Amino acid sequence: MRHQSSSILVKANLLEECMNAFKYAAEVVEKGSHMKDELCLSCAEVCRTSAEECLLLTGSKEDPVYRMCLEYADLCEGLRQHVTEPKRRTGMRRSG
Repeated sequence: MRHQSSSILVKANLLEECMNAFKYAAEVVEKGSHMKDELCLSCAEVCRTSAEECLLLTGSKEDPVYRMCLEYADLCEGLRQHVTEPKRRTGMRRSG
């Protein structure tokens, strides 16, 4: 039983790494970084590595955490296509 609960925690941590990588990639894209392509690909690689670690742990490509890690990788790559709109100033303009 101890091994099973240990593997659940490991899988939860792998999934958390993917979520954090996606969140970071989204922040980079939102800020309009000129390095967004490289950073999104790097974040996608973090997610793929997590998926591979999950596969080694479970031995199953049907494991939901394995599939979710790959989905996060796709989401990170998809952010490269996102175009950010220039931020508009919210202050009132003076007429003059």
